[in-house]
Amino acid sequence: MTAAAVEIVGVRKQFGQVTALERVDFEVRAGEFVSLLGASGCGKSTLLRIIAGFEAPSDGAVHIYGEDVTHQPPERRPTNLVFQRGALFPHMTVRENIAYGLKLKKWERSRINARVDEMLALVRLDRLGEREPSQLSGGQAQRVALARALAGEPRVLLLDEPLSALDLKLRQQMQLELRAIQKRLGATFVFVTHDQTEALVMSDRIAIMNNGQIVQHGSPREIYRRPKSIFVSDFVGATNLLRGTVRTIEGGVAALETDSGTYLAPTADTALRIGQRAVLSVRPEAVRPLRDGGAPRAGYGASGTVSEIIYQGNNVRIGIRLGPDVTFWAEVRDHEFDDLSVGDPLAVGWPEEAAIILGEDA
Repeated sequence: MTAAAVEIVGVRKQFGQVTALERVDFEVRAGEFVSLLGASGCGKSTLLRIIAGFEAPSDGAVHIYGEDVTHQPPERRPTNLVFQRGALFPHMTVRENIAYGLKLKKWERSRINARVDEMLALVRLDRLGEREPSQLSGGQAQRVALARALAGEPRVLLLDEPLSALDLKLRQQMQLELRAIQKRLGATFVFVTHDQTEALVMSDRIAIMNNGQIVQHGSPREIYRRPKSIFVSDFVGATNLLRGTVRTIEGGVAALETDSGTYLAPTADTALRIGQRAVLSVRPEAVRPLRDGGAPRAGYGASGTVSEIIYQGNNVRIGIRLGPDVTFWAEVRDHEFDDLSVGDPLAVGWPEEAAIILGEDA
């Protein structure tokens, strides 16, 4: 069996009395683009720095392609790290920045020049090699930092929120470029981000982190459609959450009694029990308003009053008041429901597979 590109084994990290990581076990396969996703302070950057060798774990081990590198310094690991801001050397040209690490490795000049040319072409900066960092845009500077990190042919590239300082449109463009570069090279990327959309767009797999632990990992589709906890469901994208009590469970489908009705959905937790407090999760884009006063299918819909209509360009978010403190959201394409107004009665429904029931203690 081929060794994992990165294997984290029981890694803990203490900073004084603070536990930053708690017994993390995780693997990254060769050629994967894996994102570590979580809110600030969840431990994702600490884990990345431990893989890179800039932090030592308090306990546990790090293996890269089968080799134990736990106690090796960064320069002896087959990794490279790209930071939030590229931190280019301001007194060097773009070419000199990319070549810097190769000179330290004592590559021959002809080999360095060929590699720099290759990297400039890869990040589409062929004509900017003689510019200084002060003459670059934010996106160009980040591409130079990426080229510099890739030039030394690291077996694993580590990226610590490298797009967070860019404006939205440029960040979206760089997401696609970075993904395309990774696929062309067939390289292994471990990417840290707090941006859920970024992780969904770029990743083969996502590891969701919370309080120093990986609470779920899987493909973007699995994470989004089948979250295993209320935290993951609420953190990754927008969702409707209706709280209630489990009344029946049959064939993996539970009936959840809430203040606004009783709903049916598959359960995410095999340990869910009758009488337990739980939550129904339904994504807004799966919720469809019903025309002409149609009644929702029992267990898979709700009725209420339009409380908000929010225009978002291509999409419109419709808030439906189900009770005094309960607003349920539907997301539809613009022009589909132009005739709706605040105060109108409205019923909505959703497919059986669009909902999931999660235990409150999950």
